[in-house]
Amino acid sequence: MRDGLPYPYTEQDARDYICAMLSADETGTFAYAITQNDRAIGSIGAFRQSNIHRQTAELGYYLAEEYWGRGIMTEAIRQLCAIIFDTTDILRIYAEPFAYNTGSRRALEKAGFCYEGTMKNNAVKNGKVLDMALYSLTRTMEPYPVRRLTKEEIPVALELCWRVFLEFEALEYSQEGIDHFRTSLGDQERIPMLTFYGTFDGDKLVGTLCMRAPQHIGGFFVDAVYHRRGIGRRLFEAMRQDYARQVFTVNSSPYAVEVYRHLGFVPTGEEQTVDGLRFTPMQYSAQTEEDGNAI
Repeated sequence: MRDGLPYPYTEQDARDYICAMLSADETGTFAYAITQNDRAIGSIGAFRQSNIHRQTAELGYYLAEEYWGRGIMTEAIRQLCAIIFDTTDILRIYAEPFAYNTGSRRALEKAGFCYEGTMKNNAVKNGKVLDMALYSLTRTMEPYPVRRLTKEEIPVALELCWRVFLEFEALEYSQEGIDHFRTSLGDQERIPMLTFYGTFDGDKLVGTLCMRAPQHIGGFFVDAVYHRRGIGRRLFEAMRQDYARQVFTVNSSPYAVEVYRHLGFVPTGEEQTVDGLRFTPMQYSAQTEEDGNAI
């Protein structure tokens, strides 16, 4: 917490804070209690900035320790940001947790915030010089926004994978391959190890890409209705931003080889068949792409 919050925190401090929030300008202060069973267990607020930053708001929040680790803060962040973007002209919401505060940072990431960098020696708290992490969430200004998917959204992504697979790829495989692919979508050990990205048309998921360690694409599917709209490239470019090392691998289905070529991938071996699934190993390297563009 910042030094503006009194310590120790008295009941009068709480009354003063509540009164200040209730009397604040509703176009610039968006403050809510976080409750469970009609009992306040935390607080969340966003505060409009001024001058050239008047369409930006800073997010702040806290939660009683006994309620940590339950996803409560993530949901509160999502709800508040949705309200702000739906009802105001604010374009960007940002937060600056202390860099060591992994719980706060994880809540922001799960709510869809993007990490923008670490601000070195940016605060002095209790006599210690501390780094702060900068996160932001911006209003979508263009069609088909891309973001990481939450755990709750993954079943929808898996269903999209299966539907697109049946329509475009199953014809290339034996029944063994089809069955193996279907089984992989329900693998409860494998799925939690994947990072899913999604493209949306409004609230509808229309494309998904998933990654597994070290930097391997484990699935990449776009709804047939949305083909040839640049959604695949949007997904790929958004995923790339999360990796310092710009080298990625994929085992491409026969159908997708040309798709991956257009993204800059090149084959690294001959087509293979494993468990009934035909695939060509391919690799993307930013350096390879740059060299190709220079020719």
